[in-house]
Amino acid sequence: MAMKLPGMADSALNMTPMIDIVFQLILFFLLNLRFKSLDYRFDTQLPTNHGINVDNHIVDQPPKLTVSLMRLDDAEPALARTKIKFAGSEWILPAHGTYEEREITFASLRQKLAAIAKATGLVEGVIKTPAPSGASVPHGDVMKVLDTFMELKLSEVQFEGTASPLPRRR
Repeated sequence: MAMKLPGMADSALNMTPMIDIVFQLILFFLLNLRFKSLDYRFDTQLPTNHGINVDNHIVDQPPKLTVSLMRLDDAEPALARTKIKFAGSEWILPAHGTYEEREITFASLRQKLAAIAKATGLVEGVIKTPAPSGASVPHGDVMKVLDTFMELKLSEVQFEGTASPLPRRR
């Protein structure tokens, strides 16, 4: 506690204006601060062979061999089977077929893929599992189609899957 002498005015300093000025200076410097270290942290490069060109015209996407996989009768596991669509043709993998039956189906798909790849000279492919039935296609069927692409030396293969399904309510 400050001691007051008789005949002297109150000599205590009022700190409120000084604290206000200090806080205003802190806010001023914080709002004008630029984090230069964050500018260099994200090293990204946009593709130069797709999208809008410097001349502001859209570059056409190169054609690709597209195979779609869907699941039929997914609600009943005993009847569930995979349907493969490619170039206007469809193949159905039986639910509980033998290995030989599946290989015959994939051999037919391989022949059609090879014929179109050879005729067009394409080296890119896309494997699609469109919603909603594509989400439940077995992993083995997708991998077998991917192996077929790799056997034909299709070097650029993209996979377009479906979004994760919502959890089932119990």
